[in-house]
Amino acid sequence: MTPRLRLPSRIASQIAMMVIGAVVLLQMLMAGALFLLAPRPHRGPPELAPVAAVIRLTAAASAGLRPQILDAAHIAEPGFRFTLMPGHAPEATEKEAHPVVNGLGERLGPAFRVWVPAGAVRAPGGVPDALMVALPDGQVLQVGLANGLPGGPRPTPLPLFVVGTLGLVAVNIGVLTIWASRGVTAPLARFAKVAEEFSVDRDPAPLREEGPAEIRAAVRALNRMRDRIHSMFADRTQMLAAVSHDLRTPITRMRLRAEFIEEPGLKAQFTRDLEQMDAMVQGALFFLRDGDQKEPAAPVDLSSLLQTIADTFGDMGRDVRYEGPRQAVALGHARQLERAVVNLVENAVRYGRTVAIRLRQEEAALVIDVADDGPGIAPADRLLLLKPFTRGDAARRQSDAEGFGLGLSIAQSIAAAHGGELSLHDNPPQGLLARMTLPKGPAPERA
Repeated sequence: MTPRLRLPSRIASQIAMMVIGAVVLLQMLMAGALFLLAPRPHRGPPELAPVAAVIRLTAAASAGLRPQILDAAHIAEPGFRFTLMPGHAPEATEKEAHPVVNGLGERLGPAFRVWVPAGAVRAPGGVPDALMVALPDGQVLQVGLANGLPGGPRPTPLPLFVVGTLGLVAVNIGVLTIWASRGVTAPLARFAKVAEEFSVDRDPAPLREEGPAEIRAAVRALNRMRDRIHSMFADRTQMLAAVSHDLRTPITRMRLRAEFIEEPGLKAQFTRDLEQMDAMVQGALFFLRDGDQKEPAAPVDLSSLLQTIADTFGDMGRDVRYEGPRQAVALGHARQLERAVVNLVENAVRYGRTVAIRLRQEEAALVIDVADDGPGIAPADRLLLLKPFTRGDAARRQSDAEGFGLGLSIAQSIAAAHGGELSLHDNPPQGLLARMTLPKGPAPERA
């Protein structure tokens, strides 16, 4: 099995390794570029190599053999003309510094002196037509240069190399940075997403323990906390279910005993109190346990659902009407949405005479408004009323109807489980407007 490269477990160590690696890579590339770009002594154009060989051979030969050597050189190198000049070499001048002069002088060595004769350069910066070379014994040799001989060393593709080096540096640093960033930040992003989506109503798979040591420790802590919270809520739900089961027996016995009460008024009071106790237990259990949480998500025709709710309350003698499109489909849980809207309508008819259920479609959401003409709720109390077991303000409590403060809380829980929200607003000129906003996207697997 091939061993895998293991990175340091600490985020600080990984970042330090990334920075050091990038700097070392950059320094190595720049050092190589500087080495290749560094100036080096050159010996002139390569065409001067045979010229230097002929000159060295001529200088090493005796005075009698030099003409024969030059005649043979004319045959071997027809592009050059070698001529022995009478007299001795003149004194050196600064004007002799020419690229071709320097190149040939470096090839020959310090025993030879090379200069450009007067009138040999026809254009400023051009190539001379001839060169004069002083041999070590003082004799002067004239070298006629071929046309088109370059005046200096041939250019090398150094600019292209520089561009390639910089591009390679940018690509390597970019790839290294992206790899290191994803390796460090991807586990953090997954951790934040799981923490954001955590809910006691859903039981997703545990988050994978990967990434640096700090992130793995945080993931383990989150998984343990999730297990403890789910266990705590499961224990509480089981306890409440047992309490509910145990309460049904004494409530049933009390109902049977209430049947033997002869006074009609007292009997009606006992019966109403028992019904309220049973409704309170069932409502609390639904809020804490949500017995429909295993209902699969499916397309729901909200228009038909809201119209059915309005008709049901209308058959009960309530003034409830539906206003909205004939068809609007959302992906969710039909029984959950029905219970949420029913709770809002029950709360509205408890305090108002007329209730309107409105549905409208927005770009990314479906909005359900339940408006009544009751006394309304003060703005400071609206957020408080969304909490469980919280009753309305004094104006709303003037009604003879009784409630347990769970209707709005259950509706809010159902809206949140569908990825939406519930909010309370004024309903001009009078009353309260409960607004449930549902996204058009897919609903959670379980509400």
